[in-house]
Amino acid sequence: MKKPLFISTLMLAAIGSFAQGTISVGNGITATRFPIYGPQVGSELTQVVGNGPLSTPPGTNVYTGALLSGSRWRIEFWAGPSTATDFSGLTLITSTTFRTAANPNALPNGITTTIFGTIPNVPADGLAKLGVRVWDTQSGASYDLAAVRGQSPSLSLSAGLGGGLTTPPNWVGQSFSLVSAVPEPSSMALAGIGAASLLIFRRRK
Repeated sequence: MKKPLFISTLMLAAIGSFAQGTISVGNGITATRFPIYGPQVGSELTQVVGNGPLSTPPGTNVYTGALLSGSRWRIEFWAGPSTATDFSGLTLITSTTFRTAANPNALPNGITTTIFGTIPNVPADGLAKLGVRVWDTQSGASYDLAAVRGQSPSLSLSAGLGGGLTTPPNWVGQSFSLVSAVPEPSSMALAGIGAASLLIFRRRK
């Protein structure tokens, strides 16, 4: 009788060791707010990182791009083992679109609500690395294909994941702006003038 009980105990322990952690994530939970912005006006290829005036706690970074809002912009929450050093070591756990307006909880435009996800390969009482990616659905069908996109510059370490029940901590990071692979209209115009000039020059030859 004791032997089957011993085997059952080992099996439960093995199942417990492979338990997955769950976490609540969002970029606007309680007092932790990290707004994310569109590409910098006039310097679309430059990403700005760090808290601005709308962040909690507020920072001094200046963002010239618009605060993201609406279903055009998708935010992805990634997570994985604490040993991960970049997104290649993380797994997409959940995603959502940005808000379109403020709500009774005083979450402004461009802030997401709480969403939940399961983190693979991380036990319920383990450490996890978290990361965020954002992309413009009108510029591509995925983050990798989007011409306008951005990601958190570093991975954030999170502890105390929930086992079965979702518990804090929530997503913690920094505000950042997206970058655009699409040339500015002025750049496109200059390129067009240059091409036209080259054709005229060749015809004169």
